[in-house]
Amino acid sequence: MGFVLGWGDGCLKRLGAALCAAAVTLLSLSGCSTLPKGAGQSSAPPASKPENPVSRPEEPLDLTLCYSSEDSLNPYKAKTQVNVQLASLLYDSLTVLDEQWQPQLSLAASVSREDPLRYRVTLRENAAFSDGSAVTAADVAASFQQAKASQTYRSLLLNLLSCTVEAGAAVFTLAAPDPQFSACLTFPILKQGTDDAPVGGGRYVLEEGERPRLVWNSRYEGEPSTDTIYLRYLSDRDSMIRGLETGVVSYYFDDLSNGEIPRISSASANIPLPNLVFLGFNSEREAVSDPAVRRAVDAAVSRAAIADSSFAGRAVAAQSPFPSAWEPAVEIKGFETVENIQAAVAQLEQAGYNTKGAAGQGEPLSLTLLCSDSNSFRLAAAKQLEEQLEKTGIAVTVESMSFSDLEKRLDKGDFDLYIGEIRLSANMSLSPLLTEGGAAAYGIDQAGAAAQAYAAYLAGEKTLADFCAAFVQDPPFLPLCWRQGIAAYDRNMSGVTPTAFDVYHGIEGWTLPSLS
Repeated sequence: MGFVLGWGDGCLKRLGAALCAAAVTLLSLSGCSTLPKGAGQSSAPPASKPENPVSRPEEPLDLTLCYSSEDSLNPYKAKTQVNVQLASLLYDSLTVLDEQWQPQLSLAASVSREDPLRYRVTLRENAAFSDGSAVTAADVAASFQQAKASQTYRSLLLNLLSCTVEAGAAVFTLAAPDPQFSACLTFPILKQGTDDAPVGGGRYVLEEGERPRLVWNSRYEGEPSTDTIYLRYLSDRDSMIRGLETGVVSYYFDDLSNGEIPRISSASANIPLPNLVFLGFNSEREAVSDPAVRRAVDAAVSRAAIADSSFAGRAVAAQSPFPSAWEPAVEIKGFETVENIQAAVAQLEQAGYNTKGAAGQGEPLSLTLLCSDSNSFRLAAAKQLEEQLEKTGIAVTVESMSFSDLEKRLDKGDFDLYIGEIRLSANMSLSPLLTEGGAAAYGIDQAGAAAQAYAAYLAGEKTLADFCAAFVQDPPFLPLCWRQGIAAYDRNMSGVTPTAFDVYHGIEGWTLPSLS
């Protein structure tokens, strides 16, 4: 899981462990997107104009993707996000996530729990790499070690202590129980000993040459409509956007982590992300340590307005601490998406605060809200929260600052509230927020009812719904919205079905006129 205070802000260090915000999965990247006419005009600057426009080819190109020729295509060595994304095409994994972010068996034939901290994974009998050699448990164990050490997959595997080979199976040992363990098995499996020129078992195989391309892996199940995908080196975000606009490349994905929405004219689709924008409470401060005050803040917030305005419609209001796009949480509701000022005032008065000004009794509630000034989305959200909370009589002072200054303030506990963003890993773990020493646990109550209920859920003693119910009653932080990314692609392309955890999901079925 990655904790994000601002794209380009660097890595957030917590308790001596460096956890980079963009290093969680395959999705945190910069790219290109499209903005509907009139949407988000005030919250995001326009894309810079290309200095050297490229003329559009007269004929449609074959399906072409961006990559970096200066970077490795080894998923554990790749530094650029375009190359990290290609891992889902070149390599297979023990499990893969479907459209509802649920794990499905891939290289694994079975995943069985031997006890709460031990799982045995057996491989399919016909599991093979692209060179025809069999995938073995030793390959899994070696890949696991590389994944644990890599920037991209480290956070996904934080709770996994080891992977050993026992009787031809891969046996995983966990530090703590995880009901969603199977989702952690989505790291790429490489043939052992091929680090410099890695051999995988994914949908496609790399063919280098004057025009690098990916060709369909004949040993992979299925019949592709797109059996050849070309790669085009483009050095930066602007050139990728220009390449998409001019037909040099066919597709690019942008998760909008930098708070900017460039304007392009290609076709596009909003893609739900596991990126939670939240309001953090400092439980060490007397005012916000009171559950009644937290519930008052919750009731005063219009999540729908924040998603629509501050995030230019590129977010969905949060109704629980889990994304509604995640299948197990589809039916779980808890938080309202619009404000309830009357309920907020009642909670504040219950806590002893004056909400009526000169006509009321007691002192009004005054809070300081911190945010980074490097992300226009979250800065806009902070100012919108200020306006929303003031309707209940809460005086909010927004302090925006550089990431480094924000980090210092959070480390010292010098805040009441702050705007944060965290990208959940494939197993949807909230441990970085709700466990002691968690990477994003700044000021969050680790001993409250919600944290205890979460521990019980992990241990199998409570259901997901039980935990969410406890969370709503005593929220240690407030989920605000779930951000969306944008898949932008050639208008002539059909069948495009990307997901948050595989931006090339179903690409073997994508088509362009030149391919049909």
